[in-house]
Amino acid sequence: MDVELRHLRSFVAVAEELNFTRAASRLHLAQPALSAHVRQLEERIGVRLLERTTRRVALTPAGAALLDAAPAVLASADAAVAAARAAAAGETGELVVGLMATSALDATPRVLRAFAERRPGVTVSVRSIAFDDPTGGVRSGESDLAIVWLPFVEDGLVVEPLFEDGRVLVLAETHPLAPLPEADLDVHAVARCPFVEVRGGDPVSNAFWNLTEFRNGEPMGVGAWITGFEDMFAAVRAGQAIAAIPESVATTLPFSDVVVRRVPGLPPATVALVHRADDDRPTIAAFAEAVRSVV
Repeated sequence: MDVELRHLRSFVAVAEELNFTRAASRLHLAQPALSAHVRQLEERIGVRLLERTTRRVALTPAGAALLDAAPAVLASADAAVAAARAAAAGETGELVVGLMATSALDATPRVLRAFAERRPGVTVSVRSIAFDDPTGGVRSGESDLAIVWLPFVEDGLVVEPLFEDGRVLVLAETHPLAPLPEADLDVHAVARCPFVEVRGGDPVSNAFWNLTEFRNGEPMGVGAWITGFEDMFAAVRAGQAIAAIPESVATTLPFSDVVVRRVPGLPPATVALVHRADDDRPTIAAFAEAVRSVV
């Protein structure tokens, strides 16, 4: 049995109005079309739904039973269609936002509020991502989009730079470079020191944070392999290695046994919004718009 919603909708209108003329006007249908819908519904169900005379229209017991259930069916179908349209328009659903760039932490509540105003039906989950994925979980599919530091391998991704975040040096207070004034730090000499290295990390990101561009082709001495900030600072505090980190991170360090130095000639990092190139959902564009409105 294949019952069409339009037939059911026509029946409900006639059953509620008990008048074909009024029902046709209510549905903006020609009366012959309305009559055909009801007749086809009766044929498909196999029962008579209405008693028709020249003077009146009345429900049969079968028609009364159908009228009890049909409005809920139509409402459910309408709700399903509305939900599908809302999802397609990016008005509902869920977004997972990866967050690595701590410089964006202060802005995150404002971004979420701005996005909620644009898409109140979309749920946003914010998660911190492991240090070995500079795309903030976007490449692996853990996140729909992320606020991260550039650079990294961008294949298959859309990257929108937002603002700069300085790169600074962090080292143990006992390190030979620690006592030097910042003006005396030479970026090429610094680059030849043993650095931390993200194990299995993105090669472009590793090279940037390890100052490879200032090493003139010389191999880097790996002082310690790391997977995150905790490993990094443990190695730095132990004097095993030094690290270049975003200035926004350096301002929040809780350690008294490390020093932070700006290095003349060391370009800043860039904070960016990233998402997959094949993800063209309207919610992605709406979140990007919310980010732009805040930062």
